[in-house]
Formats: sequence, C-alpha cells, structure tokens
Amino acid sequence: MVKQESSYAKSHEDSFGLGRLLHVEKEPKLATNLVNVLSILSKEDALTIFLTAKNGLASELDTPQKIGLTKKQYYTRLKQLVEFGLLDKRENKYEHTALGNIIHERHLLGLLNSMKISKELEMIDLLKKTSKFKPEEISNFVSKINPGSNIYGNLDTSGNRFELTSTYDSMIRKVLELVDFAETDIFLASRFQDELIINAILKKAVVGIGVKVISDMNLVADYFESEKDKMKINDKNKKERINVVANPFYPSKIERRYMKVPYCMLIIDRKYVGLEIINKYEPEKFKMALFGMDEKFSTRLKDEFDKMWVGASVTPPKVQSIQ
Repeated sequence: MVKQESSYAKSHEDSFGLGRLLHVEKEPKLATNLVNVLSILSKEDALTIFLTAKNGLASELDTPQKIGLTKKQYYTRLKQLVEFGLLDKRENKYEHTALGNIIHERHLLGLLNSMKISKELEMIDLLKKTSKFKPEEISNFVSKINPGSNIYGNLDTSGNRFELTSTYDSMIRKVLELVDFAETDIFLASRFQDELIINAILKKAVVGIGVKVISDMNLVADYFESEKDKMKINDKNKKERINVVANPFYPSKIERRYMKVPYCMLIIDRKYVGLEIINKYEPEKFKMALFGMDEKFSTRLKDEFDKMWVGASVTPPKVQSIQ
C-alpha cells in the first residue's frame, strides 16, 4: 500500500500517538502506513486534491489554479498522495487507487456524514448517561437519524460477521477491501469485470499471493467481439493482442480459466468470503452480495470453486476461430 517510510511520516508519528501504540502491538509497518495516511489527509490542501480526484483530476498546467492552490502546494501534496498509495496517474489523470477509493468511500464520506449529525450524536451521548432509556430504545433512535449504524457494535456473538451489499458499487468496494487484506491466496469466480479489482489482484500476485480466477465465457466473448477488427490484423503482435483481450491479468502468473459462471464468489485466505445472490427474474443483472468471515462456510465455498475449476476451460472462447 505505502511504498516506503518517509521522513514526513516520521516527523508526524508522535503527533498522533498512533505510532507508539501500534509499535507496542508489534505492527511497525502498519503504524507507519496509518500515520502516513492520516498525516497527509489532515492537510487541507492535500485533502482538496484527494477529494477532487474522486472523478479524475486532469494533469494540466492550470489544474492547481482551478482547485485554488499554488503550484508549490499542489505538486508537493500530489507527490505525497502518490507516494503513500492514495492516488495513481492513469493516462492524463490522477485517480484514486484501490486503497484511496476505500478510504474515500468508507471513511471520509462516513466521517462527513457523522459531522452533519453531530448535534444528534451529542443527544445520544446525553441519553446514554441517563438510566431512563434501554439500550435498544437508544439504538432505535440512532437508526432513525443514521440508518445502518449500531452504537453498541455488532450484536452477533457467534464470532461470525456477515453483511449484505445491494448496489454494484458497494459490492466493488467490499471486494477491494477484502483483496487488500489478502495474505495467502485469492480465489475468484466472476460474471463481471472491473479495472479496480483487476489492478488490486495484480498487485497481490506481484508480492507472491496465490491467485486463481474463473471468468465468465460470455463476458470474454463479448470482449473479443468488440475487438474483433484488431484481432484480424496479421502481424507479429497478433498473439500478444489475443492474450491481452482474453486475459486482463496477462502476463502475470495468475491462473485463469473460463466457463459460464452461474454466480460470483470470492474466497480470501480460506476464511473471508463473498457470494453473489442472483435475482431469478433478472439473472443477468447484479442484485446483491453477501460478505463475511466464516472458515466453515469458506471451506464449503472453496469446494464449490474447485468443482468449477476442474470443469472450466483453460482456453478462452473464440481464440481458435480468431487465430
């Protein structure tokens, strides 16, 4: 996530107190990463750049002026945001990395929404100090002013935590979050294709995480159809073009196979899982997905993945006809 420990991070570590806390917990690298992110985003000019980059920040000479910063402010903070893994340049724009996207969607927007209801939250604190209201009554009040929140934490005492995502974007964010924390292996069967997820998985494969991907044949066939004119060109680069279209993970060491994927599934480190829930009336569209941590469920899902893997083709569709 963070490429290296900088003098900037070291100079700000004590101001947060987080560095010492996490060093005590024997997580020095995590401490450095966390301090880096908090340090840079605590600066108003850096935060301005980061928020503006949500929809792409054009790399143009007048960009600093457009967002109200001097050139020195702009290029200093931009360099730090890139260094700390929050922004990345793609073509002529700076955009959020997978980590930057998660921080923006899950934390900054959440913090902003919390600030908007700060008065209501003060009322909750007062209610909690009295003995006139039961915890469930206060929780019910909170749910009305801030739907989805739970001030008493997760009430599931089984140790297993699951959550539903009902939008495509929230599903993507959750997948990125799980991939980001993968330590040993990733197993993915998908009916969809997203550049953010591909890039996140590629980065994990580079550092030695084992990855197996089963892609939907119809999805790959559609890509070939859209690129068929390019595929007909006979030159020394034809095979390379076919490989790139057939496999967006090419030329990495990621193992990839193809089949008609009935539903998406994700297994991280054989304990974190994601499972798509299909709408039988509109099976081609995304409906919702279930995410959670359960080793037994993960084992069962991994068995299903293995069955799909054995039955999947190692050859992408339409390659032979194009060749």
